[in-house]
Amino acid sequence: MNNAVRMSALIAVAAALVVGCSDETGSGTATSTSRATSAPSTTRAPAPGAEAPAASASEETPAPQPGATVAPQPESPPVTQAPTAAPAPDPTSPAPGNDISGPDRCIDTGSTGVRNALASLTGSWVAGQASADQPGNCGELLWVRAIGGNSAGAPIHVLFFHDGKYLGTGTSEPYAFTTVVGSSSTAVTVEYRWLAADEPFAAPQGGPATITYSWTGSNVVMSGPLPSEVTQPHR
Repeated sequence: MNNAVRMSALIAVAAALVVGCSDETGSGTATSTSRATSAPSTTRAPAPGAEAPAASASEETPAPQPGATVAPQPESPPVTQAPTAAPAPDPTSPAPGNDISGPDRCIDTGSTGVRNALASLTGSWVAGQASADQPGNCGELLWVRAIGGNSAGAPIHVLFFHDGKYLGTGTSEPYAFTTVVGSSSTAVTVEYRWLAADEPFAAPQGGPATITYSWTGSNVVMSGPLPSEVTQPHR
């Protein structure tokens, strides 16, 4: 009986010792937990009126390295110069294209317009007779007789002009022994001759064939065809 009591007392003492050790070492269940917290880093804005800190050298834009490609900068738009106002036309100057007249004639054989008309023909040509109209009384159809040589049998063209503009020749081909024998404001009369036999060039016996060239208001018309003796001589 005494042994049982003694054993019970020893077991109680041993249990008390175990509980005490557990509380001191923390191996038991914890009733509270210690948490370590770190305060966040806060950047403060500069006070009103204070200057912002200058950027450090490390924050500057680095210079491009040798061989590096640099993006091109956009070009400035070109400067457009305002156009200069054209001078007012001189009322005493001839209108464009009306450069065939002279101071005393409605058509001047030495004018630029006549020279240009001669230059448009094949070969070498010089101006001979021309309309005798005076300024202020110029006809609707003016003419110039053009000669393609120095001989009596040289080819001849009749050039026509209207309102200072060159219209063309009376025929597509030039023919010798061609003479202007009359004209009016709207018409020019031309005689064509030809060699009938062995007469000299200075005195052709064939013809004449008389053709009238008339201005219709838009072009020149021929009164009739030329005879074959003119267009096909010696056939």
